[in-house]
Amino acid sequence: MAEQYIDKEILILIRARLWAISKAKKITLEDIQDRTEFSYSQVYRIVRGDNNISVSGLFAVCKALEVQPNEVINFEIEIPKYPEVRKLRKG
Repeated sequence: MAEQYIDKEILILIRARLWAISKAKKITLEDIQDRTEFSYSQVYRIVRGDNNISVSGLFAVCKALEVQPNEVINFEIEIPKYPEVRKLRKG
């Protein structure tokens, strides 16, 4: 089985933004816990942890923080130069 893909740099950016929003709005991890009905440890893992984040978990935290997801994921990523798609390579 292939190893799970985790982009730690992007996770750092997302978590920094979540943390900044929560601090600015004075919404604590406990508040997020109450609003999402996640366990405290689950909230901590999403907002402050090292593991991967599910899209559903991220969206639930965005709702709890009263922000749209695009306010959290408001950065650009580097797109690598890929070879042509397979259909075009086969000619």
